[in-house]
Amino acid sequence: MSATATPMDTTSPFGTYPAEGLVRFAWALADRHDLSKGLRKRIRSFVGRVFKGPYDTEADGLKFRIYPAQNYDDRKILAKGRLPEKAEHKLLKPYLTAGTVFVDVGANIGSYSLFAASCGAEVLAVEANPETAAKLAFNLKANGLTSVKLAEVAIGDKEGTLSLWSEPSNCGFATLVEDLTTGEWAGDWSPKEVSVRPLADVVAEAGLGRIDVLKVDVEGFEDRVVLPFLKATDRGQWPRVIMLETNCRPHWAEDCTSRLEALGYRAAGSTNDNTVFELPA
Repeated sequence: MSATATPMDTTSPFGTYPAEGLVRFAWALADRHDLSKGLRKRIRSFVGRVFKGPYDTEADGLKFRIYPAQNYDDRKILAKGRLPEKAEHKLLKPYLTAGTVFVDVGANIGSYSLFAASCGAEVLAVEANPETAAKLAFNLKANGLTSVKLAEVAIGDKEGTLSLWSEPSNCGFATLVEDLTTGEWAGDWSPKEVSVRPLADVVAEAGLGRIDVLKVDVEGFEDRVVLPFLKATDRGQWPRVIMLETNCRPHWAEDCTSRLEALGYRAAGSTNDNTVFELPA
């Protein structure tokens, strides 16, 4: 699916690009899982050429400017009319009360960050892809969430630069792990150099004294986000809750789930793609 001609508009007011009925119908058809995978892929390719976006829409009371030809989360929002991570949000919601400090590493277009902010949490959204970060910034502004902090940086074990690989049909599935771009997820990947900093430094710069809930979704680089942070901070500053994407765990350099359990975290719930770990009081 090519999305090279899709314009990005982060200046026009929300509502400039209404998602009309035909657009919603087309993307709902492209998302029908009762169709064969091959047929669904062909439909999605056609719909992506005709209905690239951008479109302005609401999901679960939150406003998004979306580009469905470019991103999985955008397609799901348009096809389903709701946020894509329903099961994950259900697991996190009991921890997201007023004043909770929520750090979202791999924030994409903001479905987690906006959800957490709507629950009253203080949010730091971290997104390494410059184009995706610009879209996220627009979505934050459209929802009046001026208090949400945004860090446009990748997180790793040390400061420097790395190649961030992205694929034009799913820019939210960007990775610092080059090996992930072959095999199961082979596609039209291309790299760009991005700045990398340890999470502890980014959190301190944002003026946060603690993290209550940490969500990490960085396509096979989760271990290099979480474990160096825990090593660099006192146990009393560790997040009470960590949601970790686990569907790319074969690409980890270290088994993050085993290390978390060895450090005292316990699995408190899981979905197909993510596990929530909680540190007992």
